[in-house]
Amino acid sequence: MSTDLPGPALPAPPVAPAPAPEAPKAAGIAVLAAVGAAIVAGLAYGFIAKAIEREIGWAVIGIAAAVTFTLGRLGGRNPVLPVVSAVLTVFGLFFGQLFTTALFGHEETGLSVVDLLTSQLDLTFEVWKSARDFMDLLFYGIAVYFGYTYTAKFASS
Repeated sequence: MSTDLPGPALPAPPVAPAPAPEAPKAAGIAVLAAVGAAIVAGLAYGFIAKAIEREIGWAVIGIAAAVTFTLGRLGGRNPVLPVVSAVLTVFGLFFGQLFTTALFGHEETGLSVVDLLTSQLDLTFEVWKSARDFMDLLFYGIAVYFGYTYTAKFASS
């Protein structure tokens, strides 16, 4: 008995093509964009704090979101970026608080905000330092946590 069937042979099923490799992400551009995001978020933090006449520590989550989204989406899954993100998120919070101090200092002293952040930075820093308490330390810790953990989450989404 023969196992050959009459007629033409069926073609082999098509093989699925291998997924295209992910294009390498530009980590340097991502870091520069994240520095810009940290500065813009810090400015927004300062303007909001001045408008409502008080600081909101939980706004650090917004700063972290701006930095981590930028780094994660532009930088990809580079293993160094979560550490950079944590540092930039802390920088964004620090800059926002310092900018807020300069805005309030401008109102009290009449000096320009630019002067308070350049030639009078030592005075602004001393006022900033005297206004810090335990809750600020907590919010800096939150900045590190969100900055570190969310970069990878945005990179994979």
